[in-house]
Amino acid sequence: MYNSLKIIFISLSFLFIFSDTSHSQDFWSAIESPTTKNLTDISFINSNTGWIAGDSGIIIRTTNGGTDWTIQNSGTFNNIEDIFFLNERLGWAVSYEIFPVAPNYLGTLILTTTDGGNTWVNSMYPDTNLFLSCVFFVDSLKGFMGGVGSTIVMTTDNGNNWTKTRTDSTIQLLLPVFKVKFYDDNPQIGYACGGFRDIAGITWVTRDGGLNWLGTVLAPEPFFDLTVLDDQKTICSGGDLEYGSSVARTTNQGTNWIYDTLGVFGLSYGIDQRTPSEIWMASGYSEKFLISRDTGITWSPVPTPENTAVFDVVFTDTTYGYSCGGNGKILKYDRTTSSISVVENQIFPNDYILEQNYPNPFNPVTNLGFGISEPGFVSLNIYDGLGREVQTLVNERLAPGSYNYKFSTINSQLPSGIYFYSLTVDGVLIDTKRMVLLK
Repeated sequence: MYNSLKIIFISLSFLFIFSDTSHSQDFWSAIESPTTKNLTDISFINSNTGWIAGDSGIIIRTTNGGTDWTIQNSGTFNNIEDIFFLNERLGWAVSYEIFPVAPNYLGTLILTTTDGGNTWVNSMYPDTNLFLSCVFFVDSLKGFMGGVGSTIVMTTDNGNNWTKTRTDSTIQLLLPVFKVKFYDDNPQIGYACGGFRDIAGITWVTRDGGLNWLGTVLAPEPFFDLTVLDDQKTICSGGDLEYGSSVARTTNQGTNWIYDTLGVFGLSYGIDQRTPSEIWMASGYSEKFLISRDTGITWSPVPTPENTAVFDVVFTDTTYGYSCGGNGKILKYDRTTSSISVVENQIFPNDYILEQNYPNPFNPVTNLGFGISEPGFVSLNIYDGLGREVQTLVNERLAPGSYNYKFSTINSQLPSGIYFYSLTVDGVLIDTKRMVLLK
């Protein structure tokens, strides 16, 4: 059955339109790392402060946006499966105790900190032979872990006691849960995902704060991560080495799901949103990101700097993001070299307008001015002489006003030539203009 499903899913991948997004790579760069161990999981609480965890118990922290990193003493040499921080003090991580310890315990090791990771306290989950691989806390008291056997456990007292929640009894496969997350603005709504290669990919949804979870089998391959976009929309990332990356998305709070294979080699592990419509996935040993600018409908590959294998990706806001991967590699996303600003002492435009860039020709910086008379979702895109999209500068909802985007090619691979830039508001093309880059 699943072999026939694979054929159907793969045929659907040809429906995707892949645009040239190679220059989205320009915002990513490799930064210094204090370790050569594989890094697999990221948790940031703002653009400056965050933690990354990985193999052999490694946990590192930065408080200055990745300029410096400190190795923390996790208290274990086993791989960290997941890490989550609620704020600058409270954090949790999970690992496996895979060697028998008194009294012959095999199972889950829970790491907790109340001082930002300066001190980690390790405790064993009460049930032996239960391996939990992900952790998420809604607040300082209520949290969740997920793992083997379609298990999702919950605490309401900061981890002093854990109880099993009710996962859908119609899902008899009892496959592992790889990720649990809740919607920030409504902690009653949560999602989980998991599965096993060549058996099934599963999603779960809860609408009662995590007491009950309804499962749906969607695919022949597992899902490893998810991002909750709003109270209705969620996207899961996954795949396998044979058939490549895949996604599942819902637009009605998990009532229905759409599953797509993307025709790109590699498994997509981490996923996060940069803007309401721009989503990024870390696609492992394919040494690529996958990016969608239409809320997960179409996807395009973006090579990683230094051919880095990437296992997780997070964005702290629309300007900064982080990714981690093999051999201790850390990547940072930074849009400050090309940024949008509101024109001061502005006269609000009576219509939509796209101004001619200045200077033109330019090297390496030019200004792109535009104005909007009504609030709307604004896209400002650059195309080469063949009409291929090479970069998206703005892709967000803006208030009425006059704006200036300072576009820089200092760290760009764009060659000299003629380019076009277009302004679109709420899906309607406003205008397109020509500019010349002379290097």
